[in-house]
Amino acid sequence: MNRQRLRLALQTLDAGDWLTFEQFAADFLAVEYPSLRTMAATKGDKGRDGQLFTPAEEPTDMVQYSVTQDWKSKINQTLKRLAENFEDIRRLIYATNQEIGPSADELKSSIMREKGVILDVRDANWFLERRETHAQRARASEDLCREVVDPLLRKENISSQVGLALSAQEARLGLLHLSLQNQDDATEKGLTRESFESLTLSALHDTSPENLLSRKGIHNRVTSFLPAGHEQQVDALVDGSLLRLSGKKGRVKHHKSDDTFCLAHDERTRLTERTAEFVQGENLLEAQLVETVGFYGGSLTENQRTTAGAELRASLELLLLKRGEEFAEAVRTGEMSHADKEGVEQILRDEPVKKSHKLQTKIVADVLVHVLDKPAEEVKSHLRRLADGYTLFSFLRQTPDVQKVVVSLFSDGDFWVDTSVILPLIAETLIEDSSQRNYTTIFKAASDAGIRLFVTDGIIEEVERHLNRCLQFSRTEVQQWNGSVPFLYAAHTLSGRARSGFIEWLENFRGTIRPVEDVRLYLEEELSIHRKNLTEEAESAPIELRAAVQEVWNEAHEKRRKQRDSDWDPAITQRLVSHDVETTVGIIELRSRSASSPMGHRFWLVTLDKVAFRLKWELSNRLHEAPSSPVLSPDFLSQFLRLGPLRTAVEKEQRVNLPIMVDVSKYDYLPKSLVEIADSLREKLGGKNERLIRRGIRDSLDKMRTEEGVEAAGGLKAAEERIMTLLQQET
Repeated sequence: MNRQRLRLALQTLDAGDWLTFEQFAADFLAVEYPSLRTMAATKGDKGRDGQLFTPAEEPTDMVQYSVTQDWKSKINQTLKRLAENFEDIRRLIYATNQEIGPSADELKSSIMREKGVILDVRDANWFLERRETHAQRARASEDLCREVVDPLLRKENISSQVGLALSAQEARLGLLHLSLQNQDDATEKGLTRESFESLTLSALHDTSPENLLSRKGIHNRVTSFLPAGHEQQVDALVDGSLLRLSGKKGRVKHHKSDDTFCLAHDERTRLTERTAEFVQGENLLEAQLVETVGFYGGSLTENQRTTAGAELRASLELLLLKRGEEFAEAVRTGEMSHADKEGVEQILRDEPVKKSHKLQTKIVADVLVHVLDKPAEEVKSHLRRLADGYTLFSFLRQTPDVQKVVVSLFSDGDFWVDTSVILPLIAETLIEDSSQRNYTTIFKAASDAGIRLFVTDGIIEEVERHLNRCLQFSRTEVQQWNGSVPFLYAAHTLSGRARSGFIEWLENFRGTIRPVEDVRLYLEEELSIHRKNLTEEAESAPIELRAAVQEVWNEAHEKRRKQRDSDWDPAITQRLVSHDVETTVGIIELRSRSASSPMGHRFWLVTLDKVAFRLKWELSNRLHEAPSSPVLSPDFLSQFLRLGPLRTAVEKEQRVNLPIMVDVSKYDYLPKSLVEIADSLREKLGGKNERLIRRGIRDSLDKMRTEEGVEAAGGLKAAEERIMTLLQQET
């Protein structure tokens, strides 16, 4: 009995399924209590659904079965009725399909203290943990799943629950099976072969010996959502999949007499279990999306939560589909884009279906980016498979031969990393949980896969100057600082750490005698990013190209400095421009010396700079023929490492942790007022547990940043109250 299948069955039960759950729970409890007698009756049960029989005595041990979500109220109501009908109740066994766990501890204590009754909660996890401890329990579990889950997973029902960004039933089933495709263990098997085996299985989703499907029917189902003009190729790929899948002890049974097919018994069982696990993942994803709404200032009523969860998931899946399409398009053209919140908001504004939740677009964008950047542990694997499913689906929409496209991607290369990426890598050292260091994971995987990472002297200088600016900020009264809060100091503050500890943290990256050399050594020794300049390559490039690129960067930096700092220094701007010209022109020149497919180039600039991503467009307005853009975003690099030729070279642990989208925008702008609040909180909470203070300040600052200004969040007083509450709860 599959755990996820039973868990889905329990979660699916609602108020109308009370009798189904009662029969299931009674079978479980009867193994432990043979004297259990069901007492539910049309004339009334006096508050109990069952009791443990004791001859010649008043019953003292009662049983209540319930599928009610508000379990606290149900338990209190049950005890009240029992007290009215029975004199000496010693124990109440409360069996429920809800997940309660330690949340009932306080209620158990108060009931024992006030009523002298032992509350014994048997929640969903209790049933899940004991599903195979006795043959009777295993049968009861199978019966429940057959009645509740199996109809839910049939073709007509499951296609309404999955692939919400797609419209056609066959396309949704195809997406489901592409997502179920096991990406945890990357194999040498080509993506075309894997994908068409998945699509063939999706066409056979509801087949059995009593419901066979012809070869032509399979062809029609698969070709229905693939690009027109490739029918013969698709039919051949499907036939190849059928031949492999219907071999001895295969996943498909072939009835040769009439050339019909169906899923083998073991495959139907496996499919049911994996689909149940997938739906369970969808439910957990919806739950995280709904819970995140409140953090960003949104409000949902209890009645809205279920509908809003599905609507938010539909929006998230639309975003994954758009990202998959952009990835597939980038492979074809070599032109990258970078996902940010502004782009997400635009996708949401263009959604064809209006949502009933009425949440602001900004809030929904924040929620989606947050969940993609920091998925809950139980959601992470599901979300990654869903994202990869949409990407493969997008590839298949362009061409059936996915493998032919993928082999044209780079299989090794020399990548230069700019300041916009190195600063987040340094900021991630503040994250205590290494599994949450998304950028670090990406670049560690890239390095292990054979990609060589470089940085120029100019970028090293920029990083060191930024660290120095952070140092100056840490030594200056906040209100006397002229300009914005530096990125890394903002990251340090938002982690909840004290201003007094900033210099010590800074010493991990630079000292006072040879700070530039210290930064170089840190990048080399800790991040495997080596120094390699591009001066000669940039200087040997055509003068027209150098002039055009310099003009683009000069305009961009002047605009930035005027926006951010009133006392911007033109000399600093020129140095920054020269650094950007060196990297972009140098890489373009390297590329010009070796022909390659759009995404087969060996030389790339990994960046988050928006100007870099529109460089091709900017140059097309200045040059007769603009070269292809050399830039690659970390998000796209992560996708390449999961699906491209390098996937077999990345260790499984790293591959499954590769992020889908990384959000560093929260460090881009931190109001100086929040730095002052963090410093003030530190003074008031001196002497308390450092771990709790750090977490309290971090969470309070995060919350304030999501509000309309500090005042709307309650300011210092509200932050202090939140932290004090946290301290009281954990001491």
